[in-house]
Amino acid sequence: MFLVAFALAQVPIAQEHDYAEAMRAVAANSKARPGVVLHVGDSITYANPYGQWARGGTGHTDADKAALKWMHANSNDDTDGWYLARFDHPDGGRSHTACSGIRLDELLAGGVRKMPPLAKILETYRPAAVVLMIGTNDVSARRKVGDFRADYDKAVTLMIGKGVVPIVSTIPPHPGQPKLAAAFNDAIREVAKKRSLPLIDFDREILSRRPDDWDGTLMAKGDVHPSVGTDMVKPTSAPTAENLKSSGYLLRGWLSVRKLAEVKAEVFDAP
Repeated sequence: MFLVAFALAQVPIAQEHDYAEAMRAVAANSKARPGVVLHVGDSITYANPYGQWARGGTGHTDADKAALKWMHANSNDDTDGWYLARFDHPDGGRSHTACSGIRLDELLAGGVRKMPPLAKILETYRPAAVVLMIGTNDVSARRKVGDFRADYDKAVTLMIGKGVVPIVSTIPPHPGQPKLAAAFNDAIREVAKKRSLPLIDFDREILSRRPDDWDGTLMAKGDVHPSVGTDMVKPTSAPTAENLKSSGYLLRGWLSVRKLAEVKAEVFDAP
């Protein structure tokens, strides 16, 4: 029993800057529906495996369970951000909050596959928090880092202005544009630090586990999407050290739940 507990005792990389006080101030001005957490982004968020560990995985801690209950996981309605992210919308290629192939500037403007702009998404669902991962398609399009950073700041300003706590995530390594993706991730980290935001450093979590062989292990071979896993390791598997090196979607889903549990405790449950 001790060995099993030890194997499950994994912790994400601690972020280097504090966010609690700044985000408590944001939440204090919120008119959000309690516990509504949206997952906003591109196909890496729209993909069903992303939310599988949250919805039905093994190895949840008590804090994970409390956070998942708070965020209405498995309610399968408009209070459940995991459902909204994976829903197969009739317009095709998207859900309510995530869209395949979308760039950040397109998320702000709306229109891709009839996707509403970010402002409309926030207005519709009135979330307490948003997990934002976007930028992979901006890298593929070779957008300028400065333009991306400016758009990222706009997205963060929009969320904070509506009393929404932004939980931002770096993007995974890009097999076709590794240096540009690294520069985009530096921009995301800089915005997170400057604005005192909760940060999920997905890129660093991947590279800390697979510094030389992430392509084909935590990322699908030659692809910009995380891997689903193997016959033995799936997105619902227990988050052991070995499993977190074998399924990119397990790693991402676990990281999101862990950060949300942390934000719940540090921001929403704080006096």
